[in-house]
Amino acid sequence: MACTPDVPLQSRTVDDKSPVCIPFLLDRLRAHQGGGRPDRPFVVGLNGVQGVGKTTLVRALAAALQQRETLSTLVVSIDDFYLPRADQLRLAEEHPANGLVQYRGQPGASPHRLE
Repeated sequence: MACTPDVPLQSRTVDDKSPVCIPFLLDRLRAHQGGGRPDRPFVVGLNGVQGVGKTTLVRALAAALQQRETLSTLVVSIDDFYLPRADQLRLAEEHPANGLVQYRGQPGASPHRLE
């Protein structure tokens, strides 16, 4: 007989990356801090396909840096740089032959000015 979980698979969060990645990144941070240029920011870039756990890992890393290392963090997601939904729909309607703007659109096509 099949076992039916009480929580749908889509709503489960499995964090299998933090136990490996956070110690590695904290070691890299310590090397950065001891490298003679402590005034330079420590920047971590993370990419991956949809659903692999980027947001989960970044949340855990930011918490570790803030709580364990008492550092300020800034988390920026590319999702923050898309057009608002109504503007995206309008753009798609104005350019029906352009498949790149029919859905979420391209990063950077937003009203936010980056300087």
